[in-house]
Amino acid sequence: MKTIEETTVPCCDVRMYDDFSLPMIMPQGWFSDQHDCFQLFLKGLTADEQAYLFGNRTVLKSVKSKYKRLWDDGTFRTVSTKGRGMHKLPGQLGYGSFSYWAACVSNESSDVGGLEALIGGLKTVETAHDKFKPWFYKTRKIRNLNAADAARLLARYEYLEPEERPLLARGALRGAAILLNDEPPWKNRNRLEDEYQDPRKRHALEEAAATYIDERPELACFGRWRMEEGENWFCKFVHKEWYPE
Repeated sequence: MKTIEETTVPCCDVRMYDDFSLPMIMPQGWFSDQHDCFQLFLKGLTADEQAYLFGNRTVLKSVKSKYKRLWDDGTFRTVSTKGRGMHKLPGQLGYGSFSYWAACVSNESSDVGGLEALIGGLKTVETAHDKFKPWFYKTRKIRNLNAADAARLLARYEYLEPEERPLLARGALRGAAILLNDEPPWKNRNRLEDEYQDPRKRHALEEAAATYIDERPELACFGRWRMEEGENWFCKFVHKEWYPE
């Protein structure tokens, strides 16, 4: 399995693989930026487990058992990255959460005739994000990007179209809310996440952010990935420069 250099995938901070199967892209999305954990998990899977993870109940049971051993013996905790700003925090890798997520993917796939049909029917990152969110039941706060990260990864592998509005989370939601909706700077992330829990209100902010991003010449160079980069821009620059906590 050959790793593609990140420079071949503009503004993408997740490692990409050549000739990678969809059943393995899905758990890569689950692990998100905890790449070392994913790599360790991947090495322990057989060829059949990699090919039929969500299409065979016996295979799914075997894979879940291997994941549980890595979680129970502390291996994931040992190799996980604990730095501030991680989209997938070490505690979110728990076996119970993974088991629930894997069951959701498997059940949804079975209902529509397979994993390819499931992902093919989603078409866009936004639609996939909405579908995936209930599966990440331990990470309901907006700032936890797990579902968005998984959807964006599928776009990188060309299974989905990139987002047309930024899926604002973390400091990006706060930066956009203050800059575009005149929210007072004293409101912290948690408060604004609570106030923007209503999907209609959050989507309205995301639409306003999309218009703002489209008008920023410094983001135009990212092309079809500009909304994804714009989400990072709100978080890293708008939030940090003008509205520090």
